[in-house]
Amino acid sequence: MILHIVRHSPVNHPSFSSCLRSLGSRQSLLLIEDAVYALLPGTAFSQSLRLLPNTVDIYAMETDLVARGIPLDDLPARINKINYLDMVALCTEQQKVVSW
Repeated sequence: MILHIVRHSPVNHPSFSSCLRSLGSRQSLLLIEDAVYALLPGTAFSQSLRLLPNTVDIYAMETDLVARGIPLDDLPARINKINYLDMVALCTEQQKVVSW
């Protein structure tokens, strides 16, 4: 399994789109720092995440969501909010970690 970690804003950096193009089924995606802006409701970026297969696990760093004012209640149910300890566990559980 592969964990893809994206940290740049999808608006200002191509890493979000590049990651989604290379993301395979049964892989995981973790949004941290400014990448959590992809979860803003009604954006093309959030629509792209909704179109990912259900076999892709999507995680978001809760502290980054809160710091950027993204309402936690508006997140899709499939988004797993995690903390730093969860992130460490997630990284160690995966065979490979790719940072974008």
